[in-house]
Amino acid sequence: MWKYRTQLEWKPGSEEAVSRCEGKPDWSISAPPEFGGNAALWSPEDALVSAVESCLLLTMLFFVDKMKIGLHAYRSESEGKMEKTPGGLRFTSIDISISAVVATEEDGVKMQQALGRAEAACPVAQALNISPSVKLQTEIAPG
Repeated sequence: MWKYRTQLEWKPGSEEAVSRCEGKPDWSISAPPEFGGNAALWSPEDALVSAVESCLLLTMLFFVDKMKIGLHAYRSESEGKMEKTPGGLRFTSIDISISAVVATEEDGVKMQQALGRAEAACPVAQALNISPSVKLQTEIAPG
């Protein structure tokens, strides 16, 4: 079992809070601007979408290494959609678009397999009530 501990501090009159994790840089957070927060700071909603996106990458990199895939570059973009539902505000979707440059056509096929494994194994995505929608586009590195 693994444990992850953080601390959060907010002071009256401030529109931001400081999140801390021992041994790591502090991180200022705010509500999203649509809820009166500071648009220049990360919101918990931004962090959630980024956590799913980064967990998927890091989990996929495990499988890329295990499957010996020639991955030359990786870039992704994510969008989370939050809506009013009968149960309150909820994320109803997180869409992730991935662009990857691989060494060979075979690596492109294996990359799709690695993605499938990563989607099933990413613990952050598994903790949600929704399944992220992920699209992968690969191209072969010039050679």
